[in-house]
Amino acid sequence: MIRRVAFSKAIVAGVAGALAWELLVRGFVLAGVPLFDLVYVLGTLMVGEASPWAWWPAGVALHAVVGTVWATFYAYFFWSTFEWSPALQGAVFAICPASLAGFVMLPHIGFMHPFVLSGRLPSIGMFALGSGWGGPVTDAVGHLAYGVVMGALYTRPVGYAVARRAGAHG
Repeated sequence: MIRRVAFSKAIVAGVAGALAWELLVRGFVLAGVPLFDLVYVLGTLMVGEASPWAWWPAGVALHAVVGTVWATFYAYFFWSTFEWSPALQGAVFAICPASLAGFVMLPHIGFMHPFVLSGRLPSIGMFALGSGWGGPVTDAVGHLAYGVVMGALYTRPVGYAVARRAGAHG
């Protein structure tokens, strides 16, 4: 089966999903809920000791790039595979990046982040368990927000409705 991917739509959907994650989690972090702050970790990994005006855009940009990669993967391999609503397809798809982030990416960031290595941040660990209960909650809720928004936006990549298969008449 040959699939056509609308890369510009996948990029927009991936960036929007990553931004939805950040807005949701940032609101809770600013309210004092002890969630894992992935954007802080990514931003300070890139720019080191810096003000939020430096680490926040760096972290958001890196997370948005990762969001576009996953959205492209979704568009190519997962979109229209099931007869589900687009938001539900995106939410179910998000189990894949959530699992890989929890088992692989988060522990490896902890192995190389200078703040973790110097003891300024706790060890991240699988599913960010090093930050307490907020780590796994952030992984789950953040990826759910990403998947719902990304799936809801990537709906008509080649000009026909989600409910209508290519080549169908009607």
